[in-house]
This record gives sequence, structure tokens and C-alpha cells, in this order.
Amino acid sequence: MQPDLEKLRPLLMGLIDGELTPEEAAEVQRALIRSQALQDEYEQLRETSNHLEAISMLEPGDHVAHRLWKNPYHRMARDGGVWLILLGYGLLVGYGLFEFLTSNEPALPRFAIAAILLGSLMLLITLICDRVRQRAIDPYKDVQR
Repeated sequence: MQPDLEKLRPLLMGLIDGELTPEEAAEVQRALIRSQALQDEYEQLRETSNHLEAISMLEPGDHVAHRLWKNPYHRMARDGGVWLILLGYGLLVGYGLFEFLTSNEPALPRFAIAAILLGSLMLLITLICDRVRQRAIDPYKDVQR
């Protein structure tokens, strides 16, 4: 393809969509008359564009997203995922505690397990206390989100 035609290739979709200035459209039309390869590419793009117009591109509105969010199946999946994560974490912590109590390992791994358990417990207690305190003073607690 000739260099001057190569710079017109990106304008083909603009011609199909009617987004070109009159000067650009005239230049592309003249190039289409001169080049069979450009004409073939233009026809392929036009055919593809016609197929794409048949596809609906409507996005759901906020009311649809809100209804899906409140859907019991969505809530069940979300809650189920949280419970599975908590169950897995609890099993890992329980296994670590079991190993801590029954193992004859050197002191360092046992102290590491104890530090992890105590740190997790401290973070959990801090989180719960902060949430309770925040809930008590939250001026928007009665606003439906």
C-alpha cells in the first residue's frame, strides 16, 4: 500500500461513522477510487460495522444493579464466600495451635506461631471495638445505602 494511502487507513472507520470533516471525507473518497486494496478494506470494515450495529450495547441502570445487589442469591453467594474464608482461616489457625501444643519443635517456630495468633487476636479485638464505637456515633447509621 502506498504511503499516502497508509495514512488514510485510520480514517476509514470515521467515514463509515460519519465523523470526518468534509475535506477528510473527500480525500478518503478520492483514495477509495484510486486503490482497490483500500476499497476492499473499506468494504470489510463496513460489513463488520453493520454486524456490530445489530448487537445491543445497553448497560443496566442503577435500579437494576441495586436489585441485583439485594438479590438473595447474590447475598447468599457473598456471605457464603466470607464464611468459607473464615472457615479456612479458622482451620489453619486451629492446625497451627494443635501443632504448637503437640510439637516438639524448637522454640523459634513455636514463638512465631504464638506471635501470629496473638497478633491476629489483638487485631480482631481492636477491629470489633472500633466498629462498635463507630456505630454508636455514626450519624448516618439509619440511612439506607
